[in-house]
Amino acid sequence: MSALLASVLAAGELLCEFSDGYRKSYLAELAGDPPRTEMFLVYEGVGPSSANVIASKRAGRKPVEVRAEGDYVHFIQSDGPTVRVTTLTGCTRTKPSEGEPTCTQFSARHAWHFDTTARQAADASFLRQPSGAASGTCEPWRVD
Repeated sequence: MSALLASVLAAGELLCEFSDGYRKSYLAELAGDPPRTEMFLVYEGVGPSSANVIASKRAGRKPVEVRAEGDYVHFIQSDGPTVRVTTLTGCTRTKPSEGEPTCTQFSARHAWHFDTTARQAADASFLRQPSGAASGTCEPWRVD
């Protein structure tokens, strides 16, 4: 089991926020303004192979598959002929807890696309992810 997956499983529930990768404001970037948040996701009951997601602007709780391959952890939600994939790419912030560092923030990317091979080869699909994929962070629901 990878260290990233172990941190995700220890968190149990994640709150994620993403900026819209398609609409980038160059004036905001020049002014140093942070990207605005466009989407929130809550991953509940995260286990080694499954979880549930609640997404802003979408009704209801949906099942997702949890896949850990290589250095990444992927949350894959089938949506008709498409997939919605959130990929955790690393731990960006930690805090000490009982002598061990505990991850309190994960870097993440989210894409909604037609590359359904994500179900079989999630890392390869992530590497082909559209450049306009939303970037953001995920944090454990409970930190202490």
